Amino acid sequence: MSVKGRVAIVTGSGGGLGREYALLLASQGAKVVVNDYGGTLEGQAGSATRAQAVADEIIQKGGIAIADGHDISVKADTIKLVERTMAEFGRVDILINNAGISGKPSSHADLDGAAFMRVMEIGVLGSQYMTSAVWNIMEKQKYGRIVNVSSDAIIGFGAGGDCAYAASKGATFAVTRDLGRFSSSRGIKINAILPSGTSRMGDLSDASKMITRTYFEASKCAPMVVALCSEECPVSGECFTTGAGRAARITLATFPGHVQESTAQGFLNNWSAVFGETKDVYFPTDTLDHVRYGVKHASGLDVPDIGDFGIVPAGN
Repeated sequence: MSVKGRVAIVTGSGGGLGREYALLLASQGAKVVVNDYGGTLEGQAGSATRAQAVADEIIQKGGIAIADGHDISVKADTIKLVERTMAEFGRVDILINNAGISGKPSSHADLDGAAFMRVMEIGVLGSQYMTSAVWNIMEKQKYGRIVNVSSDAIIGFGAGGDCAYAASKGATFAVTRDLGRFSSSRGIKINAILPSGTSRMGDLSDASKMITRTYFEASKCAPMVVALCSEECPVSGECFTTGAGRAARITLATFPGHVQESTAQGFLNNWSAVFGETKDVYFPTDTLDHVRYGVKHASGLDVPDIGDFGIVPAGN
C-alpha cells in the first residue's frame, strides 16, 4: 500500500469513523492533518480539543500528525486549513471529506429551512470547498486521492422527517460520480464510500445504536478507505458501501421500460414494464451511456459519441 509518506487531510476526524481513517492512514506511514471543529451534531462549532486528542494519539504511537479546528463549511477556513497543511508538510496527496452532521430534527410537515441548509453546508458545500482548496495543488502534482463520504441512507429508510441528511449524502454521491469522471485526467481520483460503523450519529436512536454496535465496528470501515487513498486505487467516480469487513460497489441502474404513444394511462396499464424486472437491469457507465440506452429503447436510434457533435468532454 503506497500511502507511506503521503500527506492526508481527514475532516471530521476527532472521533467515530473519521478517527479510524486517520489512525489507519497514520499507521501506514501517512502524515495526517486531523481536522475537527468540535461541533455538535446540529452544527454548532466547538473547539479543536477532539482533533488534538486524535493527533496526540497518532504521535504517541510513533506517527506524524497535527490537529486543526477550522470549520470546513466556511470557504476562508478551508483555504487556511490547506495553507497550514502546505506550510507544515509541503504538499497534499489525500483528502477525506468525512465531516458531516445529522442536523437539528425537523418534520417533513414543518420544515426548518435553516437546520436543513446547515446539514447541506457541512456535508456538501464543505466537502466541495475542501476539494476546491486542494485542487490546484493536486493538479500541479498530477496526483491526488479524494474520498467523499456518502451514506446508505440515500437508499431510503422511509422514516419521514426533513431528509436533510439523506439529501446531503445523495448530493455527495452525485458529485463523486460526476467530478470523479473528470478528475482522473488530471491525475486525481475521486471516489466515495457509504460506511456503516459505530458513531455519534449511529447512537441517535436505540434501533440504529443496536445495529451499528452489534454488527458494524467502526474500525472495519477504514481499510477500504485507505485502499481508495492509495496510489494503486484503480478507479475514479465510483461509490462503495463498506462495513463489517465488507466492501462492494454500489451504483445506479435502469431498465428497458415501456414505450407507448402519449397517454398516462398507457404507462399505468404497463406498470410492470415501467418498473422493470431484476433480470433486465442495466448499469449505465455514465450519463451519456444512460442517454444512449434510453434513446435506443425509446426509438431504436443510436446516439453518437459527443465528439461527433464537435463537443469535447471536460478533462480532454
